[in-house]
Formats: sequence, structure tokens, C-alpha cells
Amino acid sequence: MTEKFRTPSSINRSPDIDAGWAWVIAVASIFAAAISSGVYFTFSMYFPILLNEFEASRAATAWVGSLNNGVYMLAGPIATLFIQRIGCRWTVMVGGMTSMIGLALSSLAPNLVTLFFTYGGITAFGLGLNYTSWIVAISDSFNKKHAVAFSLSQSGVGLGIFVFGPLFSFLISVYGWRGAMLITGACTFQLTFLGALIFPPRIPKEIVSCESLPLANDKICTDEEIQTILNTLNAETPALDNLPTAVSLKWMTHCCWMLHLSCFLWSVATSIPYILLADYARSLDLVEYYIIMLSTMGIGDLVCRLVIGPLVTVWKLDVTKVYAVSQLVCAIAIASFPVVVNGIQMIIQGFLFSVTFGCQCLLLALVPRSLFGSQNLNRIFGITMFFGGIGILIGPPIAGLLVDSTPGRSYWVAFVFASVMELLAAAATIGCLFFAKRKC
Repeated sequence: MTEKFRTPSSINRSPDIDAGWAWVIAVASIFAAAISSGVYFTFSMYFPILLNEFEASRAATAWVGSLNNGVYMLAGPIATLFIQRIGCRWTVMVGGMTSMIGLALSSLAPNLVTLFFTYGGITAFGLGLNYTSWIVAISDSFNKKHAVAFSLSQSGVGLGIFVFGPLFSFLISVYGWRGAMLITGACTFQLTFLGALIFPPRIPKEIVSCESLPLANDKICTDEEIQTILNTLNAETPALDNLPTAVSLKWMTHCCWMLHLSCFLWSVATSIPYILLADYARSLDLVEYYIIMLSTMGIGDLVCRLVIGPLVTVWKLDVTKVYAVSQLVCAIAIASFPVVVNGIQMIIQGFLFSVTFGCQCLLLALVPRSLFGSQNLNRIFGITMFFGGIGILIGPPIAGLLVDSTPGRSYWVAFVFASVMELLAAAATIGCLFFAKRKC
């Protein structure tokens, strides 16, 4: 019988890498991202309603949304453990069922504290399992076309904001916030069926035949034949030069910490507008424009995520530099919210913010892969998500406290605070780029 052996690089020649079933996974991830973002980015629609329902302060009510967004990202390391144990497929399916249960329980919540556990905890944990799993699944299914495929998959976020924003507004007006959450739970259950489409790439059955090598014959090999064997094996195995050294580990550690800090500050900054914009629009008597702005933000997010991936691939851009620039522009967009005077300006501001936000969300997963390689993405991205979760956890409550403590309940202090956090995030990203260039 002819012996066959598989080398570490055999997976890269799988018919499901950059082709075949990989694109089925990419398309499924679009709809999964749309459903998740529909829950993640539309809490601001519930915020004013919950303020009136439970008669709590803005800081306390904001904890519901910040817990949801924070646990969503804090679940990254736990999702990594799930993926290592049961794989991306089952992790997504468990996440879909968990989020459904959380939203169903949220629709029965008698007080704000219950929502902290159901909507802020259970629902967010399920969605967090889903988010991390799809990123790893796309990374496992694509190599040369990873940036394009990831850009396509993340376009579902903008699609979700565009579709679910008006849909949730309609559901709340017809069924109330409790009925809307119950129906949303039915939507998140569809993540279970989408996760069932994830399969690991097939490994080619025949990689190298031992009969093609001189050692397969019962004879003494010459020096030339031994060299042929070594050349064949070296072509199929990774170079030992790529193994981490003390110097490489040092710069990688520095880069990791700067990236974690950047994600933390970015999460603090960008979580504030998404939580407070609905209440801010109401304070300006521009509620009717808010729904339009939310859909416009979905379009901006969708277009940006579709475009930035191919641009990075075709023009061979440094994703870390693009990430830093997008953070700087986003800081300007956030700082301009307090000068809004009419509905048209508010829609334009929301669109500009969503474009920069979508760019950062997309690049956040590409930067670790670019700096540390796909083999380290699973571990590093999960920890980065954890730090981002802490930022989202504390950002909206601080902003709500700033609004409540400002005379006349003005929002300008909260938006300026968010803008400063975004500028500091850009500085941390530049620091990460500095260590990556020096590699020390």
C-alpha cells in the first residue's frame, strides 16, 4: 500500500481555502453580522423608553446598554476557549440559542436590575460567542483573499443597522418594547442555523507520496538523493527562522499592549454616541430625524466595510496606519455632534461617524493578523476584545453621569470626553505601529 503523509502547509491547498465552501461561510457571516448588529447598535432606541418605564437616572439606565456592549466584547477570551474545545460551528450555535433565551427573559423583566442580567449579560454573551467565532471562521477559510472576504462579511453590520433600525422602531410602536425584544429573540435564534453552515476546510487526500521519494525503495540512498528528500520536506514545512525569539517576543508584547490600550480607549469613545444619540435627538426635538439618521448610519457603515477591504488588498495599504487615520477622523466626527442645529446636519454627522466607525471595526480584526500572523489571531484578538469590552462597559455610564451633572443636562461634555478618548486611542495605535516598525 502506498503511504501518504500530510504536511503543515497542506491545509493551504485545500479546495475550501479562498474558494468553494469558504464563500458559503462568508455569505452566511453577512446575515449573522446583520442580526448581531441589529441588537448591538439599536439599544439607543430603547434608552428613552426605559428611562420613562423604570424612572431611573441616565447613568443607571445606560448600564443596560453598556453591559450588553461590554459583555459582547468581554466574551472574546471565553469564546476563544469554546472555539478551541468545540469549534466555530458549535460555538456559533450555542451563542444563537443563548442570545435568544436572554432576549426572551428580557421581555419579561420587571425592573432595571433584571435587564442588567438578561439583556446586559445573557444576550450579550451569546452574541459575543457568535462574533468571535465568525471572525475565526473567516480567518480559517481565507488566506490570500482574507481582507476581501472579511470586508464582505462585515458589511452585514451596516446592513443590520439599516434594516433593523426602522424595523425595531416599527415593532416598538406596535408591540411595545417587551414585544419587540421577544421578536428580536426569534431573530437571534437564526444564528443557530447560520452557524450550522460552518465546516472546517477539507484537507487534500494526497499531498506527497512516499513512493516518489528515494527512501521508499529498499536501497541505500546517495548524497544527491538525501538532498532531494530534504529539499522536498523543506518546501512543505515552515521555516524555523519564523519561530519567536527573545527580541521578537519583546516587540510583540509591546505591540499587544498598545493595541489593547487602543481598543479600550476606542471602545469608550465610540460606545457613547451609539447609546446617547437617541436621547440627544429627543433633547433637540429631532426624534423624527433620528430614525432616518440611524438608517443613514447603516448605509455609511455598509459602504465603508465593503470598500475598505478591497482597497487594502489592491493598494497593499498598511492596515495599522489606516486604522490610526480612521481614529483621528472619527474623533473629529464625534466632537462635531454638539454643534448640531437641525435634522439634516444631524443625519450628515451620523453618516460621517458611521463611516469612520465601520472602518475601525473592520480594521480591528485585520490589524492583529497583519502584525502577528493568522496563527496568533485567535489568542490575541480574544484578549483585545476583552479590553474593548471593559471600555464599552464604563463609557456610557460615565457619559450619562456627565450629562446628569451638567447644568441643563447638556451633552457637549459627554461628546468632548468621547472625542478625547478617541484621540488617545489613535495615539496608542501609532505607538503600536512604532514598536512594530522597530521590532524591539
